[in-house]
Amino acid sequence: MSTVRRNLRVVRRMTAADIAQQSVYRGAWIIFMLANICTPIISLLIWRTALANGARLPVDERYVTTYFVLLGFVTMATSSWMAGFLAQDIRLGKLSSWMVRPASLLVKFVANNLSEKFLKLFALVPMIGIVWWIFRDSMSLPSGVGRWALFAVSLVFGAVLVFTIDILIASLAFWMDDVTALVQARVIIASVLSGAVVPLALMPSWSRGFVDHQPFRYTVSFPVEIVAGRLSGSELLAGLGIQLGYVVVFAAIARVVWSAGIRAYSAVGA
Repeated sequence: MSTVRRNLRVVRRMTAADIAQQSVYRGAWIIFMLANICTPIISLLIWRTALANGARLPVDERYVTTYFVLLGFVTMATSSWMAGFLAQDIRLGKLSSWMVRPASLLVKFVANNLSEKFLKLFALVPMIGIVWWIFRDSMSLPSGVGRWALFAVSLVFGAVLVFTIDILIASLAFWMDDVTALVQARVIIASVLSGAVVPLALMPSWSRGFVDHQPFRYTVSFPVEIVAGRLSGSELLAGLGIQLGYVVVFAAIARVVWSAGIRAYSAVGA
């Protein structure tokens, strides 16, 4: 328990330091978040136009609008960008200096992830507020706090799941010279299977069994589905259970692979 408390203190201090350092680039965060929200807005306009012209979809306009308005926030809240950087630190031997420090290199990336998300919120939330105001009459949002609480829990689970998948992929750099292709493959596959490009509700019926239970659904689509209101109470509980199960499984695998990599690691100065 003392190790956990120490790591939490380190994360808190490193996060505060990262926020102070990265707050210099306020304009960059606005540009990043503007780009982050543009794709969902364009997709929203395309699907609304399709529905207005008689397209027959398994979801209605309110679901589509709610989904894409929330999509930019959910993708940011659950995102992780550290796989390539962590793999590079392993490959170049930068991990060596962290092996003699009281905290793991992973703590640094946790702090970086938290600090960047904290700063991005200040740019992203007003943008989403404007989009919500424009489409507010076409959205379906829960009025009670229950679903919003489950939404927040699911966001945390989704963020941890993405982060552990990144650790798992980056850890392969202990044995591989370059994992860039794997990182890019993860991004491409996840963008489709998570629902970041097309809502999973629009996937063909023959793919439902796979689409509904594969892990990437629980990084983006499932949190949005909670708020969009298409899930029953039993489906919510089952979904949260599956999501938590994926978090535990991938965290355990990532821990085993990382520990094995640390034992096998060698670099100049190590």
